[in-house]
Amino acid sequence: MGISVDLPYFPRTGLLEDVAKVYESGLKQGVTLFAPRRHGKTSFVKHELLPFAAETLGWQTIYIDLWARRDVPDLALVEALEAELEKRQSGWRRKLKLAKIKTRAKTPVADVESTMVPVGFEAEDALENRLAHALAAVVDGKPTLLVLDEVQALAGVKRENFVAAFRTALQKLAGTLFVFYTGSSRDGLNQMFRIQRAPLFESAMALPLPALGNDFVDDRLAFLADRSRARVSRKALRDAFVALGGTPEYLNELVLTLLIANDGNVVKALDSWQAAREKAGAHIALEGLRPLDHAVLALLAEPKHPSVYGADGLGFMSKRMAGQVVKASSVQGAMRKLAKRGLVAPTGRTGEYEIEDPVLLLQLRADAKTRD
Repeated sequence: MGISVDLPYFPRTGLLEDVAKVYESGLKQGVTLFAPRRHGKTSFVKHELLPFAAETLGWQTIYIDLWARRDVPDLALVEALEAELEKRQSGWRRKLKLAKIKTRAKTPVADVESTMVPVGFEAEDALENRLAHALAAVVDGKPTLLVLDEVQALAGVKRENFVAAFRTALQKLAGTLFVFYTGSSRDGLNQMFRIQRAPLFESAMALPLPALGNDFVDDRLAFLADRSRARVSRKALRDAFVALGGTPEYLNELVLTLLIANDGNVVKALDSWQAAREKAGAHIALEGLRPLDHAVLALLAEPKHPSVYGADGLGFMSKRMAGQVVKASSVQGAMRKLAKRGLVAPTGRTGEYEIEDPVLLLQLRADAKTRD
């Protein structure tokens, strides 16, 4: 008999209520939710937000994952809206028209080749025009929630015109269209929402994703107790969650590792889990970094670390560099380099940075334990 390993969803207390208050206020058309990948943004959307909007509010709902096609997120957005429109208007049967017919004379019949495009669009229609048309047609005067997952994929100079067109389309649908944006790159979101000249500046309210703590760990402990006779230490599992950078997906994987092994040894399971990830290629290479770059990362990996520009932070980095004097100006240069490589990102608070990828955070904390 197989073992069910479906882990139950753990709700984010208060977040849904906060989102609802923003939309009800009428002051903002959108909500942005930032958190690193694997921290549960999409789970919140699918388990709480979308059901609430559809079942409680009676809104239309559309969910689009831009990360899945992050090489062409603008096209992905437009095509997803057009697909939703087709689904509603023709029951999944695409209405097509002949855009081009090429006929070659053959004996005894003619061979006809055609290019098919959705009704209402010409083959040469600009993407911005298709966006405006599809968005307005999908909303159709009804309250609608549009969820754009990993929206930072749209950030960048090359898509400024498209994002500006998106903003214009949103403004025309104010009062009926509400947008929920998720993102895992603070830098990307800053480009789109938080800088005064950003295309979506002041259009959305930023809300934090509530961090999961001991209640979440205890819930996973209860899950294990219901399915395994192995005794798992509450303290050990809580410590493991801290070591995992507070990343819910990683704790879930650790719980499954414990369940499959039928062994309550958390330290052993954590080592096994980490070895499996490294074998699968999850280790992040840090070649080409200078000693100061490594010292900055080491400091940011410390729980409740001091400011990188304060005396305590500079002292920590100096110690890591065999007593070499570390200046704040040098740290600024290191930060820019690390941010460019996507290893750190601004927190949104002036002068503060953090390690953006939880995989790297875990890796650095493991290295620090070995070093000590």
